[in-house]
Amino acid sequence: MIRKTLVKLVIGVGFALSVTIISVPHAVADEVVRVGEGPFITGGGFFVANARGYFKKMGIDVRTKTFNDGALAVPSMLAGELDITLMTANAGFFNSVAKGAPMVIVLDRGNNRPGYGYTAINVSQELYDQGVRSAADFAKLKGKKIGVGVVGSINQYDMAQALQKAGLDPRKDVEWITGASQPDLMKMLGQKQVDATDLAYQFGFFAQNNKWGPIVANGDQVAPNTSIGVYVVNREFLQKKHDLLVRFGMAYLQGVKEFVAAAKAPDKNPEILEILAKNTFLNKPELVKAIAPNWSYTSEDGLPPIDSIMAMQNYWADYFNYVEKKVTREQIFDLSIAKEAKARLDKEKPFGN
Repeated sequence: MIRKTLVKLVIGVGFALSVTIISVPHAVADEVVRVGEGPFITGGGFFVANARGYFKKMGIDVRTKTFNDGALAVPSMLAGELDITLMTANAGFFNSVAKGAPMVIVLDRGNNRPGYGYTAINVSQELYDQGVRSAADFAKLKGKKIGVGVVGSINQYDMAQALQKAGLDPRKDVEWITGASQPDLMKMLGQKQVDATDLAYQFGFFAQNNKWGPIVANGDQVAPNTSIGVYVVNREFLQKKHDLLVRFGMAYLQGVKEFVAAAKAPDKNPEILEILAKNTFLNKPELVKAIAPNWSYTSEDGLPPIDSIMAMQNYWADYFNYVEKKVTREQIFDLSIAKEAKARLDKEKPFGN
């Protein structure tokens, strides 16, 4: 802000000269927000907003730390190393909140809306040749090794739902192989160390293209409208920096709007393809385009799929017993950031459209 100071200089007797001096203080530094992100296309709204300078325009200096699974961000969040982070509705998240972890969901970061399925189920070429061609054939997976990155993850949820629909009991009818990254899991599929996997679509696509095992089902078919990812914040940070988070949400939702538009019409959005390629494991714009619209769908109003997330908690608690104590909606969600950010974005239009 520029301040004007009026100074009177007295010259001689009876003469006063008024001089306006312009005082320009040092520029106010952007407020820092430490963000946990991952190299997954579900973060497209964030990547677009960051690349196009929307956070900067809202006075925010974004500093990111990368995680290969939302569940892996929990320790950093609890250690106070992050202010906001990607997260999944995994069993570890619910357990942490139940034990008093000050984490709360504020924004959507992707879901398996029909037509935008992000999770993919691949089977080995051998199983495919034996007739496992779709989720309807999953009864043939009984006794097989199923690879997912983390116990109680969205990938295990997706796969378990598919197995149940095929008449299997995922608690005892398959062997879960966990603890490997998704890039490693797709290679393990080709090396016959696992018989099937549930992966982010980009990795399922890679596995299929490398002849390690074809995609036979998508998450929007198996468990439509299931949450893929959310953003969570530290409750103390939310209380102290509410306006900052609203501005973060405004920039993010503008990025989401452009991300969703690009998923529908990738040919018309080459710049966004470049941004997504640069920030994800896909690396090349043509690969980003090839998997459209399977980028996941992010709610343009920023509101996470609450019912889906609560259903996941029930599943981990009641069926698998991974969650020891359930928590309430009020403990899990704070929707004020999404609602205020959307209202201000629509009213103020800081990015021109």
